[in-house]
Amino acid sequence: MAHYHNPRAINLAVQQLSLRAHFPEAECWIKSSELIWIGTLTPSPLSNSYKVRLRYKLCKGSKVDVLEPKLKTRDGIKAPHLYPGDRLCLYLPGTGEWDRTMLLSDSIIPWSSEWLLNYEIWLSTGKWCGGGIHPRRKANKR
Repeated sequence: MAHYHNPRAINLAVQQLSLRAHFPEAECWIKSSELIWIGTLTPSPLSNSYKVRLRYKLCKGSKVDVLEPKLKTRDGIKAPHLYPGDRLCLYLPGTGEWDRTMLLSDSIIPWSSEWLLNYEIWLSTGKWCGGGIHPRRKANKR
C-alpha cells in the first residue's frame, strides 16, 4: 500500500501536467493541497456527454462526481457502483488496483469514462456489465 510519504507517489503538479496534456479542453487546478479537474467525458460515439469533477488529495485519494447531467435511477433504483453522494466507485480500495504511483490521466479518468458507458448500458438493460464488487449500502430503516 502506498503511503503519503512514498517517494514514488506522483505529486499533484505532475498529475496536473499530465491531465492538462491528455485533456487540454478541461479545467484543472490545485488549491489547498487538492487537485481539481473538471472535464467532459463522452464514453462512446453513441453516448451522452458528461461533465465530471475529480477531486484528488495525495493523503486521501480521489473522488469523482458527475456534475451534468444528473445520474438517473432505473425503476427507482440507483446505479450500482456508487458511493454515498453518488460518487463513482471505480476500484476497490486496498486491493492494489490503484495507488499513488499511477497517473490520474491514465487510470481514474479513463475508468470514469468506462463507468459511464456501463451506466448507460445499465440504464437501458438493467444489467451492470462492468464487473467489480459493489460497495455495501446501508439499508434505509423506515
